[in-house]
Formats: sequence, structure tokens, C-alpha cells
Amino acid sequence: YPTVTYPGDLAPVADPQWVRRVTAAAATLPRATTTRIQSVDGFHSFFPMEVAATPGEEAGFMAEAPHGWRVMPEVRERSVRMGRFLPHHWAVEGPRGAFESPVLRDESFAFQVAVISGADSIANLDVAFDGFPDGWKWTCFNCGGIDENGRPFRKDVDVPAGTVQPLWLGVLIPPDQPAGPVAGTVTVASANRGSQTVEVTLAVGNARADQHGENEPDLMTRLAWLNSTRGADPDILVEPFTSIEVNDRTLDILGRRVVLGETGLPARIESFFTMEMTGFSDAAEPILASPLALEATVAGRVETFTPSSFAFRRTGRGRAEWEATSTSDDFSLDVDGALEYDGMLDVRMRLAATRDVSVDDIALPIRYASGAAEYMLGLGRMGGRRPASLDWKWAVEHHQEGAWLGGINRGLQYVLRDENYVRPLNTNFYMQQPLNMPPSWFNDGRGGITLREEGDAVVARNYSGPRTLRAGDTLHFNVRFLITPFKPIDTKKHFETRFVHQFVPVDSVVAWGGTVVNVHHATPINPYINYPFYALDAQKAYIEEAHAKGIKVKLYDTIRELTYHAYELFALRSLGDEIFNDGDGGGHSWLQEHLGDHYHAAWHAYSVDDAAILDKGTSRWTNYYIEGLGWSARNQHIDGLYLDDIAFSRATVKRLVNVLHEYRPEVIIDLHSANQYNPRDGFTNSAMLYMEHFPYISRLWFGEYFDYSEKPDYWMTEV
Repeated sequence: YPTVTYPGDLAPVADPQWVRRVTAAAATLPRATTTRIQSVDGFHSFFPMEVAATPGEEAGFMAEAPHGWRVMPEVRERSVRMGRFLPHHWAVEGPRGAFESPVLRDESFAFQVAVISGADSIANLDVAFDGFPDGWKWTCFNCGGIDENGRPFRKDVDVPAGTVQPLWLGVLIPPDQPAGPVAGTVTVASANRGSQTVEVTLAVGNARADQHGENEPDLMTRLAWLNSTRGADPDILVEPFTSIEVNDRTLDILGRRVVLGETGLPARIESFFTMEMTGFSDAAEPILASPLALEATVAGRVETFTPSSFAFRRTGRGRAEWEATSTSDDFSLDVDGALEYDGMLDVRMRLAATRDVSVDDIALPIRYASGAAEYMLGLGRMGGRRPASLDWKWAVEHHQEGAWLGGINRGLQYVLRDENYVRPLNTNFYMQQPLNMPPSWFNDGRGGITLREEGDAVVARNYSGPRTLRAGDTLHFNVRFLITPFKPIDTKKHFETRFVHQFVPVDSVVAWGGTVVNVHHATPINPYINYPFYALDAQKAYIEEAHAKGIKVKLYDTIRELTYHAYELFALRSLGDEIFNDGDGGGHSWLQEHLGDHYHAAWHAYSVDDAAILDKGTSRWTNYYIEGLGWSARNQHIDGLYLDDIAFSRATVKRLVNVLHEYRPEVIIDLHSANQYNPRDGFTNSAMLYMEHFPYISRLWFGEYFDYSEKPDYWMTEV
């Protein structure tokens, strides 16, 4: 009978009974039968990177390792997958101190150097590249890069004892590099156990890579997309928006106006949209009933802030910024403000105590004109008509940080934040990464919001409660406003656009009167979730046929989960929890067998053998995603996106729209959401949550779990 053995530390965590079951099943076979365990196909195979060396082979490989650890170069086609064991073929081949590979001119080339820690941990790895020609700009993706906001960052890379850490290295071969070998060294240095060096020789060929090799993602050519800044130019505007006009402290954007006070806070916010929402009026309608002012109350008296400086700085056609400073008896107040062309108004207030002080309260009352506060979203209420009064307190189990109050043609959303803000998860995952309570506003539970009617105004008072401050203590009272509405409605275009929400033959779309077809995942031309880079020939043929017959084609592609068919899956996993959410594992058998642990299982589509894990909406995957959309628009000619909820920021939506508009004359982006007013999502309103994206959205599909029997005010606000 076959004997199944394994070292004790290889016992599967999820199912320790598997050895007995396999042995019992084998015992029922005839003695003459030779049995093997085979993978169903190459994708499910463990060979060669998950066939583990035996403990004896591993000991031989690590014998006489410098400083007790080794580095092992590996080709890009063989992603290092195991974190606790060495691949068997490494042990057979033995340690290598050199790496060679052919490359093309203008190719985005990548390979790996794996760090095997041995018996002790390794701290704070650093990677240096020496000896290569000028113009060769190497990067170690694991050591840092460019974040989703375009800012450089560095990561600490530690390797625990008994583990393997792959380092993915990349370089763009200069397009004019002469053919022939290019040699240099890659040195991996640690803070506590010395360094190791790999000799690298790249044979540059005469041919030039097409699009940096991006058409072959299985060669990891797209890893460079992780550090992209495409689409972030503040001079890019999309229709129908116009550039910001600045006149002294008056700022005009499409259909709206902001007049700043001397302290840097808005004194007036106005709307020029007509009630029909199809155009603009010459007469402004007020959104604020009175200027905004931060009110610091000490010993029963509201302090008076005296302005001392105010300065604008223009960063592009689509963004204006300003700084203002004021002082009072006990505080200095610095205001950093920004207005963008879509109606995002960001105000960051730094309040510093100039002496020890006991504070009764620090509050920001927002006084709405009554016509700009007929309806309400947020603060734990279903959308609808605004209540006469409301008292609300912070709670981490609630995804609530502010409110929207508005009328048909004028309104204002605000959310209260601090420097610790991190975008929470959504769509049933809120509790895995909930809202960080903002220390300034939350104040250990003393803060909150009240809503009251006061004469012709509706006052949302955002208070933080009593506290004691020492001289020099600084609080960050940040507020992100959205001035609504964002853009007028083109009713003719709206009603002439007809969607076919199913992958069907193009002739069927035409016969049904459709003008746009939405292609979901788990379909023949878009099989895998949020990774539309398979079945590309069939996908392009369908899109080109549709265009020839006057039909636009949009793909389901977003950030929230990622298919296990992504070519870069294990390279991304080598980045720790930077891109993938940590979790308890489980889910589809492939995930359990090949990833093991430290992931959060998501979709599983049986029809196309697809499974996915959660990824983060605020990570470098955003940069990859945007570059991927540009690639699809340029090469596949997609006309837009169908977004199934949004896990990423408003800045990301701006960038992706900018990039799509580079290649397509018209871009259609639809947003679908299930109702998130439930315990799993922290009782947030979908429209409240996604309002920051609305300037760039063409159509809403707010579907599951909304109550369509509710009254019109619910429809108006929630749906």
C-alpha cells in the first residue's frame, strides 16, 4: 500500500485529517494498481515552485551559507510561492550567485531574488544596484515605490527565521541600448546579518519590445504599473467641467461659487443650477446661511480669531489651494484649503494651543439656508426629508462621519476626518476594516453632531466636547465638503441611451434597441473578476463588431477583489498586506492549497473556474488598475466601465476617467451598489458613501435591498 508521510510542520492547518483519508482511500485499491495524485491542469499544478525540498535537502542547500542566510535568483516565469519551504529544484541545482537572461530594448523586465533567512531573522533589507549603465533605473518593488497618491514611500522588509522572502526587481531597458551583454550586481544588505551579492548579466537583443512588453503580462512586464502616476495631472479636465476661475477670494466652478473669508474658511457657497437641472441661472442661490467659523469655547466664551495671513497657490486648471493663519487668546489656527473643479472642497484646520488651556468645546457649526436642507443622507438615517432635529454620536460599528443636506439644485455634503483617516472597507466587509475614529472630532466619545432649525437656517453643529490642552498641543479638524449638484442633466442623451445588461450577440443588442452593452465577469470575453486580460482576441472582435453596428461596450472591472488567475498574484502577495487584505484564509480549494493563509476569500464563479481574494482600494494596485484601463482603452477600445461598488478613492476615479478619455471619445461609467444601510456595512447610505464619485459617473444602478415601496423622497435621495 502507498505510504503517506510528511514532516510535522507540514500538517495542513485547515484539515489535519487529510493524510488518514488519503491512506484509507488507497487501501481500497487493488494491490497491482499504481496510484498517483495529479493536478487537473497546469494552473492547479504545484510543480515546480511548490514541490518542497526535504529537510535534509534544505539543510544541504543552507550549509556554509554566508552569515547563515542565502539569496537565490529566480526567473520571472517561476514566481516564488512558498514562504516556509524551499522549492525542490533549488536543492537539486544548488545555490546560485549569478543570474542571466535575454531582454529586449524598451522592455519592462523583472526577476526575483529570494532571501532565505535560515535559523535567525533578518532585519531591514535594502537592495542596491551597481555597475549597470547610466539610464538603467532599477527598482525593488518590495522595498517601496509610488503610492496611489503619487507620493514616494519606503517599506521595511524583515524576513522572519525559517522563511523565504522573494524580492521582485524591475528595470526598463533603455530603448536605445546597444545590443549585447550588460552586467552589474544586485546587493541585498541587512541591518543585522551582513549582505549578499548576485551577479546579473542581461543579454540585450536587437528587437524592441512592443509597449514595453505589456502585452505579455505572464512575463511580469506590468509590475512597473504599480508605480504609475498616470492620470493625476491637475490640468486635465473632463466634460462638462470647466477650469476654476479665481478672483481675489472668489472661486467659480461649473454652476457653483465659493467665497472665502479671511480665515480661509468659506464665507459663502452658492449654486447657479436651475431647478430643472438642465442649465444655469444668472442668479445665485445660497447654500450657506452664514460664514463658517471654528468656534473654540474657553470658560464659557467663544474666542475671536484674528486673521494674520492669506495666500493662494495655483496647482493646475482643475485645482486651487490656499493657506491662512489666525490667532486668538489661546490658539493659533492654520487653514489649508483646496477646491477642485468638480466641487470637492477640502479644509484642513490645525488648531494649536499657545498655552495650557481647559476647553469647554471646539465646534464647527454649518448653517444651511433652508432651501439647501430639504433632504438628508447620513448619520444613521435612511435617506429622505430632513428631520426637524437630530442628535448623533460617534460609534466605530457605524460607517458614519458626516451628512449631506440639500435641495434639488443646491446642497452640501461634509465628512469629518483627522490625519489618521484610512478608507474603510465596504460591501459587507466594513467590520474587517472599519472607520478610524478621528481623535480631534471624536475626543474619546465626547464629540458628536446635532441638527436644529434656527429661524431661516438649519444648523448642523459638529462639536468635539471638553478637553484639556497643553501648550503646543495640536488638533487636526479636517472637513471634506462636496458642493452639489455636480453637473447638469442632458435629458435627450439620457433617455436615448439604452443598456443591454447581458453578454449576448451584438445583433441581439441591436434587435432589442440597445445602445450600450455591459459585459460582466464570468463571461466568455471577460472570464475572470477584475482582470480583463484573458480571451483578448475574442473580446476585441466583439467590441469591434459592436462599434461597427453603433453599439458601445463596457466591461465589469473594479477594485475590491482580484481573481486567482492574475499573472502577478504571487508577486503581489510577496508585498505582504500592502495590496491584499489579511484574513483567515479558507474559501475555494485552490486558495487553501496554494495560498494557505493570510488572505480574505471573496468571489467564486463555478462556470469559469474563478475564485478571488480581497484587495485594497487604497494601495499601489490602484496604479496598476489605472494603467490597465488605459491599456484596455488603447488596445481593446472599451468604452467605459461597469463598477460594482467602489473600494477606491475619489482621486482614483478622477485618474481613471482622465486615462480613459485619452483614448476614447466618450466614456460611460456606471455604478452599481446594493443598499449598504445594514449592520454589515455600518448603516451607511450608498449615495452618501459614493457621492464623491458622482461627478464622474454616468448612470446609477442602485439595486439589491432598496425598498422601492418607499416614498418619493427616499427614491430621490437613496436611489
